[in-house]
Amino acid sequence: MSPTANNRTLNAQLRALANTALCLGAVFMVLLCTFVFLVTRIKAKDNDSKSEETTTVTTSATVMDTTPSTEATTTTTEAPTETTAAPTAHASYPEGTKLIALTFDDGPCENTSKVLDVLEKNGVVATFFVLGGNINETYAKDLQRMLDLNCEIGNHTYGHTVLSKVDADQAYNELQKCDDALMKYIGQKATVIRPPQGAGLVNTGLFKYSLDNHEYVINWNDASTPADWQKPALGDAHYTAQYVVDNCTMSDCVLLHECHNSTTESLQEMIDGLKAKGYTFVTVSELLEARTANLTIDHAGSLGWDTSTLAEAYPGGPIYGIRYAYSCGELMFENGPKS
Repeated sequence: MSPTANNRTLNAQLRALANTALCLGAVFMVLLCTFVFLVTRIKAKDNDSKSEETTTVTTSATVMDTTPSTEATTTTTEAPTETTAAPTAHASYPEGTKLIALTFDDGPCENTSKVLDVLEKNGVVATFFVLGGNINETYAKDLQRMLDLNCEIGNHTYGHTVLSKVDADQAYNELQKCDDALMKYIGQKATVIRPPQGAGLVNTGLFKYSLDNHEYVINWNDASTPADWQKPALGDAHYTAQYVVDNCTMSDCVLLHECHNSTTESLQEMIDGLKAKGYTFVTVSELLEARTANLTIDHAGSLGWDTSTLAEAYPGGPIYGIRYAYSCGELMFENGPKS
């Protein structure tokens, strides 16, 4: 074979080898690009998942965080900027359900934890109308426990001030100071108001505070209240319990004071007797929601109320600004602002 032929053969072989190398290189680059793309996608997906998990945990922590605020609260006579959210749905109970609301005024006190023990043991709820002046670090745990047991906390002013004896500004300030104390120790305000001695329902400061803070104003049923602050109920646990059991009627709101030992001692017998008569225990707000489905803004207007000053919680439900009072077992509006 001539040298020229040999050269041609060698060149052909070199070209073939070069083409093969180019093909292999192209394949390698494709595989490398594919690998980089897949790794990038996997990392991006992992980051998205972590981001979603972080968001979920953060959101859950925000919702579940009930740590009481320890920052000092400055008391002013202006309306609080934060308000309790209005209910969004009615309390639902079958027709004919015998409801009863046990309420305790003037706490918290050394007996409050004992009352909560009895409520928890029996799986029932109650409403506590507290005095802001009694709220401190010692009783903060009792207040938080009320919420944990689905009980309700009410505003009974700061210093048990009878609102019929003070002007509007003083009434407003007394109610605000109580809520300020609650905000300081449990991070939320009351949802209902009971004026001391049930007096001062026409005080415009009470009316304005109810509207500004979405807190219902409620008194109680005299007929089923044993007057535990005086004899014969005071000092007699059995009498106190039996009085409530014998005299209560459907949808009563019973006034009690846990600071009296005999009242605290009467509670187990009272609950047993009420359960035996078929009663379901509810908070004051739940009682109002169940009882006021037909008490509307229009109805208030027909009774002479100035409806422009009222705020309805939700259609067919309790109305903020209305003073809910009981007479002869019937829930009724009392001393409304006339148009």
